[in-house]
Amino acid sequence: MLFLAVSSVEAGHLKLYTYDLPDLGQTVATYNFDYIQGPEGDRSGGNPFMHEIEIEHSFTKWWCQSLYFDYAYLAGEVNELNALKTEFNFAFFEKGQYFVDFRLNIELALAINNQMDMYGGGNAADTIEFRPIFEKNFERFSIVIGPIIVKELSAPGGTPLAGPTLGYANAIMFGLTDRVGFNLEFHGSLGEARDMRFMNRQGHYLLPNLDIAVTRNINFSLGTAFGLTGVSDDFTLRAALQYGF
Repeated sequence: MLFLAVSSVEAGHLKLYTYDLPDLGQTVATYNFDYIQGPEGDRSGGNPFMHEIEIEHSFTKWWCQSLYFDYAYLAGEVNELNALKTEFNFAFFEKGQYFVDFRLNIELALAINNQMDMYGGGNAADTIEFRPIFEKNFERFSIVIGPIIVKELSAPGGTPLAGPTLGYANAIMFGLTDRVGFNLEFHGSLGEARDMRFMNRQGHYLLPNLDIAVTRNINFSLGTAFGLTGVSDDFTLRAALQYGF
């Protein structure tokens, strides 16, 4: 099975996690790249690039810890390390023990430097994210359901904190061969939990993604996301290179 599915496929604002954790004692280093075109990029005067380094280590068979460094570039606006994140990843049962496998991710994100996001927006908040992950494996494919709850913890300049926001990262994953997999991913943000009435305020994406196990320890992922609503980015090129040791 593909090693890439063990960890996360991280793409700036588009993330997919599966149930599996790295093997006990294993460390996984991942470089993630995003090129984004769409309404936000157009309004901010350019199309942003997002670079991210993730280092993940499995301390037990049930718990691994991740550390992220986010670097954003937008011509004339942002060229800096703009976020540090750590993530607690917990699995609770042996895979296949129950009808559906379950994992919980908890992420803490610290906005640093000018508290600017990848679009050049200011006053980015520190956040906590909760993501339960449900996965069901069949003979030739798997289904992943990942609801997301994000809460702002603090923001600079006395900026009022937003209420909890809801989202999702779901997928149908196909193993084409022992070394190649294809994912059809569905990502979205539903906005604040207290105000989900209007579809045109919500960002939804369809993301076909190809995972390739280059060697036993090196994996490559390439995907393209297409926005489905007026506020979604039109297009995102997502790539990840992963090394496990």
